[in-house]
Amino acid sequence: MKMIWAIIRPESAQRVIKALDITGIGGITRLHVTGHGKEMGITLGAVHYTEIPKEMLMIVVPDNDVAKTVMIIRTEAKTASKSTPGEGTIGDGKIFVTYVDDAFAIRTAGKACGT
Repeated sequence: MKMIWAIIRPESAQRVIKALDITGIGGITRLHVTGHGKEMGITLGAVHYTEIPKEMLMIVVPDNDVAKTVMIIRTEAKTASKSTPGEGTIGDGKIFVTYVDDAFAIRTAGKACGT
């Protein structure tokens, strides 16, 4: 099992979730988060914002669904870039994949279903 952590633009979150649902990938946790990447925030006029709103999606999938899940997130979360066609825009987000050793259901005190 793998945990996929996707930090994406808020306006992309619903599109990503819908695409994952259509392909049968469910069990998504969605969190509102803030932060910044290498760009160190954004400057609008005289104001510099270092904490930019993002959405973090947490999804646990079997190993054989990792590539499909990552591709769906990348495709749906990427915004169009006029200067570099085919590429996204700075701030589109990041995807991290980590191992999950075990998962347990609280209600049944047993192994979590589907993991």
